[in-house]
Amino acid sequence: MFSGQSLEEILKKKNVRLFLAAVCVYLALAGAHQLLTGADQADWLRGGGNLLLWGGFAVSNAMQAYGRKQAGINIPINIGVVLVIASWVVRM
Repeated sequence: MFSGQSLEEILKKKNVRLFLAAVCVYLALAGAHQLLTGADQADWLRGGGNLLLWGGFAVSNAMQAYGRKQAGINIPINIGVVLVIASWVVRM
């Protein structure tokens, strides 16, 4: 199916981008669940971080599936990464 194609060519396909967006939505919902059911600060930081991180990637993939770009989408993604790293520090 993908033999002989580069990664860039594969990622340009609409169905691949929509599949990636669906996976990212699932991971964002898992982060929301962890945020709502977390027992301590580390769970809340990680849940919120995963929600922002994977939600940002879901929006980015969904927009790129239709040939669009979302300005400023890197801000919630970067904040999500920082929150996930902060959750590791809090657990130490």
